[in-house]
Amino acid sequence: MNDTSTDPGASTGTTTSSTEGAPTTQRRQGRFFYGWYVVAVSCMQGMFGNGAISTGFPRFFEPIRMDMGISYAQMSLVFSLARAEGGLGAPLVGWLVDKFGSRPMILFGGLTAGIGLMLLSFAREYWQLVFLFVGVVSVGKTAGLGQTLMATVNQWFVRRKAVALSTLMTAFAGGGALVVPMLHMGIVFLDWRPTVFLIGLFIALITLPVAWVIRSRPEDMGLRPDGDPPDGAAPATRQGRGGGHHHGGGSSSSVVEQNFTVRQALRTRTFWFILLGVITRVSATNSIIIHLFPLLVWKGMTEDVATLAASVMFFMAIPLRFLLGVAGGRLSPRKLLFYGMNIGAIGLVGLWLLPQWPALIVFILGLAIVEGITSVNWIMVGDYFGRNRFASLMGAMSIFHNIGMFIAPIYAGWIRDSTGSYDIVLATFAPTFVISAVMFAIARRPTLPETVVEAGGPGSDADETIPQESRGG
Repeated sequence: MNDTSTDPGASTGTTTSSTEGAPTTQRRQGRFFYGWYVVAVSCMQGMFGNGAISTGFPRFFEPIRMDMGISYAQMSLVFSLARAEGGLGAPLVGWLVDKFGSRPMILFGGLTAGIGLMLLSFAREYWQLVFLFVGVVSVGKTAGLGQTLMATVNQWFVRRKAVALSTLMTAFAGGGALVVPMLHMGIVFLDWRPTVFLIGLFIALITLPVAWVIRSRPEDMGLRPDGDPPDGAAPATRQGRGGGHHHGGGSSSSVVEQNFTVRQALRTRTFWFILLGVITRVSATNSIIIHLFPLLVWKGMTEDVATLAASVMFFMAIPLRFLLGVAGGRLSPRKLLFYGMNIGAIGLVGLWLLPQWPALIVFILGLAIVEGITSVNWIMVGDYFGRNRFASLMGAMSIFHNIGMFIAPIYAGWIRDSTGSYDIVLATFAPTFVISAVMFAIARRPTLPETVVEAGGPGSDADETIPQESRGG
């Protein structure tokens, strides 16, 4: 919306003379930047929506499996098909978000996911479970949660991108820590069906105020990223082709933003190194989380202890996501991801080889760190390639990493059904984490081609220049 008079925290994006520059800056500093309202409601939507579906729904793995009389592989297939849907739909969602903004997608996605969960509570047959979770709930999640919320926050910040995205990713982890115990209590006292219905109703209801507050880009309100004043710097406008911008009116806040097009990003080695790191990280981590409760029960824990352990892990991930995300904006994200993924590999080996309680402690610590560095991964993408095509790039990555997310849980379920054990699963995923660590370590910051405009102007073939990787970011 262009009318900023009705939006809390909105400030004017114009100035009529140089004498008005100081008052404009004063107003900006004296009023709360609207981007933080966007972060706050995105956190609320992500905490409960993403928390219930991505990190919380595996708590229903055993209750639904036993109620419907299906195997581990069949139950794993439900989650894998949902990931496959996300891989197919994410590129389209990314394009729609970049083209039309995130607000309508968040409204549609939140309502669809909420209503889908309510309908899922009435499922009696396996095909109904698959159809409702994959064809309705997962479609809503892909459209309005996860990457759409991250793309929205990414649009509002450049200098403070690390803090803003870390805050959002921390809310995702907070959702796991808060929602998992709630779901456990619901299953114990109400059964899984009423619990699923109530969480779906709650997600649908909170979507309405979230969509009312959300604005897709600061430019839609006459603002600039980070709340910077328009004085003394060119506005950070969306470009159809790649380009860089200097932000801030003084040297203390001057930041160069690189905005790659999708084509330019795909032509860098860095994109593919990050993609391989994401595929291996997400595939193994997602499979572990889906099988988390049966995995811990296999190790000798009760369901109550498994729920407590999962909650502790997600609680630990809350400060870790924020602190590591902020650190990723100041330190080398490559090194943080390298060390974090290797620690995660140690956690999986510990669960595999150590006795019960030492295994649990090492595993929870390692998995919490892997969950904690998730924000660093996506801050890296936004920092390396810019705001303008962030959603599209996430969608492009989703095509590939959702293939791994489809295969890995089925593989884990098949191994569990065939051998009655998760030993082979842990022996497979530990080196997968190590491969992820290496891929992130060699993903150096790319340089935007300088010949885009000089050689032939926007729209010419000059953007075919292959960017050169520069210093390690």
